[in-house]
This record gives sequence, structure tokens and C-alpha cells, in this order.
Amino acid sequence: MRRFLKVLGLSTALAVGALQISDLPAKAQMSSNASPDLMMLELQVLQDEIVMGNREAYQLLQPSLIVIGRRFLSVDRALWKTKQNSYAAVAFMLSGGSGSVFQALADEGVTFNVDPNLFAGAMAYSQGNREAAKNLLLKVEALDLPTVIAGQVALSQAILLSQNEPEKSIKYFDLARLLMPGTLVEESALRREAPIVANLGDNKKYERLARRYLFQYQSSVFAKQFRDRLAQTISTEDYLSTESDWDKVMQLLNDYDPESQRIVLLKLGRAALSTGNTHFAVKAGEAVLASDGASIDQKAAAHLYHGAGLAPTREWRKGLNELIAVDEKLLRSVDRIMLHSAIITANMIRKWPSPVIEPASEFVPEMPLVGLDDKLLEPKTFEPFNETLASAEATLADAEF
Repeated sequence: MRRFLKVLGLSTALAVGALQISDLPAKAQMSSNASPDLMMLELQVLQDEIVMGNREAYQLLQPSLIVIGRRFLSVDRALWKTKQNSYAAVAFMLSGGSGSVFQALADEGVTFNVDPNLFAGAMAYSQGNREAAKNLLLKVEALDLPTVIAGQVALSQAILLSQNEPEKSIKYFDLARLLMPGTLVEESALRREAPIVANLGDNKKYERLARRYLFQYQSSVFAKQFRDRLAQTISTEDYLSTESDWDKVMQLLNDYDPESQRIVLLKLGRAALSTGNTHFAVKAGEAVLASDGASIDQKAAAHLYHGAGLAPTREWRKGLNELIAVDEKLLRSVDRIMLHSAIITANMIRKWPSPVIEPASEFVPEMPLVGLDDKLLEPKTFEPFNETLASAEATLADAEF
């Protein structure tokens, strides 16, 4: 049954992407007498696919919401008298569906068998009216609701509180996770709660949340977003302040498979350099280079972060040589810029400060930048400027002072 619903949901949403609802073949449409709660079960199957990493399911989510909303308009109005179908309407709106569907039904005199605060709050939530949604939904006790809807309500309450009352939102995020484990609700709660907890300085809880996410949802469509945020968070000096803190990072990453570990470590290396935390950029580079199975472009990026981390230190010469050896064709464009900056930094470390002299008393030889010429993306671009400078220098040499 589950497999059948999954196929039916995906094929229906896929069909609507190319056809208007009136053009859909009969096979791809659900009967107008089908129960709304079964339609929402179809949507939940699609959400399950999203947390398992199915990108096609993610792309079909919004079209599916449109299809289901149109179906809701055509079902027997008597179906909305049951609580389970009225809860399905709430779940639909809290999942991103349009509340205008139910506004149209209400205009026809249809009533919904749920708490008015819950229904009106869900409608305000779906229409982007955060203040009204917050005032209404916070009057609802999620624990008093059926399990199928309770987690979504708690998650929506948490999201509404997170912007202005982050500490208060944590309780609701935790409740949402407990009520609907293993679902898109828990995945979304973890992804949103973790950075809030980190910002509040509770590193131990942040690590627990991160481990749960990495263990359960590392294949999620949104996992890259979580990894990016994780790397930014743990690369700051507030989180990594002593050398022993690196052990916390590696323990945190133990739940990743080796490839995912390398992905996070590289993100950490880049983020650490951006925040000036060069010590941990070096650590990240070393960890990637020491791992088995790193690709050639991953190794290039690791050498960049390792060498750039050494550039402003006493080991600048080692760092400079490592940077010069990096094949920038293997780097992302943003990393190429970082490579050029790191080479310039290492060259600055090796130069003696120039003494203050009178402008025309003598020429001070300029020490050339080592390794940068080979790293310029388009060296020929600078030829006209070099010719102009050479001409200007010749003119100045002949000038009388």
C-alpha cells in the first residue's frame, strides 16, 4: 500500500508539472470523493522521499500541493465535518499549501471540525501573516492534538517564535522532534534549532543536535545546507578556542561516512580561513589529506587551506611552496581568489619592511612576488598595463627634477 501511494503521489505531481489540472488523464487524478486525509498521506510519502535525498520529490512538492489544493475544492463537502479530514486541512496549510483553498470553501458555508484558533492560525501561517499566526497558534496545546498533526503544529509554533524569542522557541522545536521522529518535521526542527542553540552558547546541546542530524538525515535534500552552517559554526573562535577543541570536531564528525566527513572538513577549512582561524584551517587540511579516498580536487582544496593557514606564520615558506604547487584549475572560483590572496600574504611575510627614504634619492629594488604570476587566471590581461607602466617609468627617468 505504501509503495502504491508513493508511486501514485510522484506520478500525479509529475503529471501536473506539464499539464493543466483539467487536462490530466483520469488515471492521474484522484476521485473527488477520496478522503482528504488520504491525500495528505500521499504528500507525507513525498516528504519521506525528501528526507531520504530524493531531489525529484523535492521538486515535485510544490506542484503536488497545488494538485491537492484543487482536489480539496472538488471533494464532497460533507467530508470536512470529520475531525480527521479537518486536521488534514490544517496539515496541508502548515506544509506550505495555500489557505485560499479553505477561504473559498468557508465562503461556501463549509465548516471545519477543529479548534478555531488552530484552523485560523494555520490559515494565517499559510498566508505569511506571522503575527496573526503566532497569536492564534500559541493558544493551541500541541500535546492535546492527534500525533499526525501535533508535530507539525509544534514546529510551526517554534518557527514563529524563533525570530524574536529564540530561547522560547527551543522548547517547541524539541517537542516537534519528539512527536514526529524520522520525518521531515524532525529534520526541519533539527536544522532550524541547531544554529539557535549554538548562538545561545549551548555547545553541548548543539553537538547532540548535530550528531542526531548527521546520523539520521545526512542524505536529506537539505543536508548540504546543514553542513554549511555546521562548518561556519564550529570554525569560529567562540567554538574552537583551544587546540583540544579539535577533538570535539572529530568526535562530532564520527557519525559521517568518510566522504561526508571530507565535505564538512573542507567547508570547515574554508570557513576557518574566512574568519581568520588559521590554526583550524591547517587542521582541516591535514585531516582531509590524511584520509583515504580523497579525490584530486578535494586534495587540491585541502592543500590550499593547509598552505593558506601556514602563510601568516613562521612556516610561511612551507605554506608558500604548498600554495604554488596547487593546480588552480581544480579549485572553485572562490577558492582561486583565496589562493591568490594567500600567496600575496606569504610573500608579505618574507619581505623586510622598506625604510623610509626621500623620493628621488635612490631606487629601492622591489622583491618580486613568488609564485603569483603562474596563478593569475589570465596573465595576458595585465600586459597592456605593464607596457603603460614601463612607458611611464621611462618618461620619469628622463624627467628633470
